[in-house]
Order: sequence, then structure tokens, then C-alpha cells
Amino acid sequence: MADYRSEDTEDHVTATEQGVERPVIGGRRATIDESLSLLSNRRRRDVLYRLSEADVTSVDSLAATIAAREASVPAEQLSADDRERVRIELYHTHLPKLADRGLIEYDDRSGTVRWTAPTDVLESLLECCYELETET
Repeated sequence: MADYRSEDTEDHVTATEQGVERPVIGGRRATIDESLSLLSNRRRRDVLYRLSEADVTSVDSLAATIAAREASVPAEQLSADDRERVRIELYHTHLPKLADRGLIEYDDRSGTVRWTAPTDVLESLLECCYELETET
């Protein structure tokens, strides 16, 4: 595989708030690495796809949409357990991760999820992911 690093560019390491270190080349790589990491999970991509269509939705609606896609059935045919399993994972894992990165605003009391402005890098990557996943 080709090495795309410039010969005269040094890798630097920066610490994140969580204490995890990641390489940075000119500041841009950290943005791309973080964006790819966030988009590496299909459920997080599904949340962002849905919010790119409707700026505000509910956790219950997201859970139903995602569970229906995963089961390849209409949302009306899902069991309450199927929706609840996805809702719990969204609530405990994916929504907090997206909210911590400033991509969504999440009100856990009302169950409302709101889209915030994504970075250009993330928006471009999300569009590419969507096109690849929806190809027929």
C-alpha cells in the first residue's frame, strides 16, 4: 500500500480530552481520523442520515427506523423488544458519542435529537457513505 505522507512532514501526537493520543499531520488528519471513527458504526451513520433529512427527531423514531432496516421489515412489523434493544444502544452509546463531538444535541429527558452543523469533512464523508450504502 502506498504511503501518502509527505517526506518532509513529521507526524505529531496530540492528546484528546479522553487522554487518547492520535497522530496529526497539519491538523487535518485528526479531523479526518475522528470523522472516520464516528462514521465507522452503521447505527451512528443511520442517525446522521436521518437527521440530515429532518433536523429534529425522537430516539424512539430513530430506534424504530434503525431496527426496521436491520431486520429488513417495515417498522410496523417490529416487536417492542427489537425497538427497545436499539433504543438502549442509541441512548447509552451512539447518541452520547455524537453529542460529545458536537454533531447532535440530545435531550435525554424529552428524547429529542437535533442535528447541528457538521464539519465539511464529516459532511463529505457522510455523503460518500450514503452513496455507497444505497447503491443498487
